[in-house]
Amino acid sequence: RAVGAVVGREARGLHNGFLASDPRRRQMTCNGCGLTLYAPNLNLVRDPRWGRAQEVYGEDPTHMGELVVEFVRGAQNNTAGRTDADGYLQAGTCCKHVAVYNTEGHAGGPSRMSLNVDVNARDLWETYLPAFQACVVRARSSHAMCSYNSLNGVPTCGSRGLLTAVLRETWRWDGFVVSDYDAWANIALAHHYNATLRAGAAQGLNAGIDQEGGSALAISTLPAAIRDGLTTPA
Repeated sequence: RAVGAVVGREARGLHNGFLASDPRRRQMTCNGCGLTLYAPNLNLVRDPRWGRAQEVYGEDPTHMGELVVEFVRGAQNNTAGRTDADGYLQAGTCCKHVAVYNTEGHAGGPSRMSLNVDVNARDLWETYLPAFQACVVRARSSHAMCSYNSLNGVPTCGSRGLLTAVLRETWRWDGFVVSDYDAWANIALAHHYNATLRAGAAQGLNAGIDQEGGSALAISTLPAAIRDGLTTPA
């Protein structure tokens, strides 16, 4: 928790400094200026050759869940299950990457942008999801990030089963979902799950994405998707 608290205080301090130097917020466009952190990374180590093993908490879902809860509570400065007493967070943490994501696609392996992972229900719920449940239910992380890969044939950023049925309906979480950088657009561009980019953008929005990470490739097509009746403004 102490490590998380240091990270959260640094984020808040930098944010306050930017506001003091630019009260109208016109220059706050750099990556990392805001209060929403892209941490913690909850993906399990399944291969020691994975290039991001040092970024995560290991290979044990229970151990990872306990560490994640303490990091999030330290960074956000909240008690378990709720925000702090006056309703404000020190910073916002991000449970990433939802879900079953632990490859970078190097050394001749499949690309992380288009990888499909087939996982049975027991392994998904007992191995890959417990740490995410701890992150959003117990620690009350402010947001979560959907991953580049597909899960059982459906891109995670276009999966209503993950982003709405699990996160919001089953776990009763009220945070927001951001896509990994361009993962929303990759529903159509890399996975070819939808025939057009606008259809892929609608797929992500209907599934439960709230914010596009990276560029604006997906959200820029949403007006056309609405005109085509693929999604609604509400």
